[in-house]
Amino acid sequence: MQAVILAAGCGSRLKEYNKGNPKALIKLDKARLVEYQISILRYFGIDNICIVIGYEGDNIQSVVGDQCYYIKNKDYASTNSLYSLWLTRNWVNDDLVIINSDVLAHPNIFWHLLITPGNALLYDSSSGLDDESMKIELTGNKLRHISKSFSVIEEPKGESLGVLKFQKSDIKLLFNEAELALATGGPDQWAPAAFERFSRKKNITCIDVKGFPWVEIDYAEDLFDAMESVWPQIQKAIHSPPYNQAFAMPVLAHSEQA
Repeated sequence: MQAVILAAGCGSRLKEYNKGNPKALIKLDKARLVEYQISILRYFGIDNICIVIGYEGDNIQSVVGDQCYYIKNKDYASTNSLYSLWLTRNWVNDDLVIINSDVLAHPNIFWHLLITPGNALLYDSSSGLDDESMKIELTGNKLRHISKSFSVIEEPKGESLGVLKFQKSDIKLLFNEAELALATGGPDQWAPAAFERFSRKKNITCIDVKGFPWVEIDYAEDLFDAMESVWPQIQKAIHSPPYNQAFAMPVLAHSEQA
């Protein structure tokens, strides 16, 4: 299995709180958000990881080092996550996990994703009311519609976490749909433009993680929530069974040195 972390954006709304760094480098105590994401993936046996970098990409590389493969989105200022995802089309050749670089989530959330057969998307049915949320609509437990904007006749069922899984046999379709979305809507679109097109041809099972600690860090209040609520709960988990038995992650190493 492989993983792609989409980390090309500049995170302009958090620049003053993150010293101008990309959101992937948000500090969690002594470690960085991207380090936690990499460690989670490795805990679950995913070592083949690609980070799509753009804004201040050299800073991400200096923190992560040669642990990951890098693809540069040189046009990050005029494109969005759909284009960043499309850039990985020649690298991906296996089952794939896709993660937005600004998502901080409890390890159990990733476990639920990985034990679900086939293509899957994580969502929270208790969230998604604000304008910036990536909302979803379902048919049963399958993805029907995903967008930040819903019409007045539609009823969103929750918020996508920005963490998905696609099986190897459907990777070609995923990137075909990404390319078609780029051709019809341009490069300044979110990656879910491809996911929605994909869902019209193949099922994406949606997994409700309501009640589990997670946050997408877009605004200052999200950063506060991450540091005061979500991260302490995650730290408690990774220092307890079963994760403490095999969680060889930079976060733990830094914490022990602090």
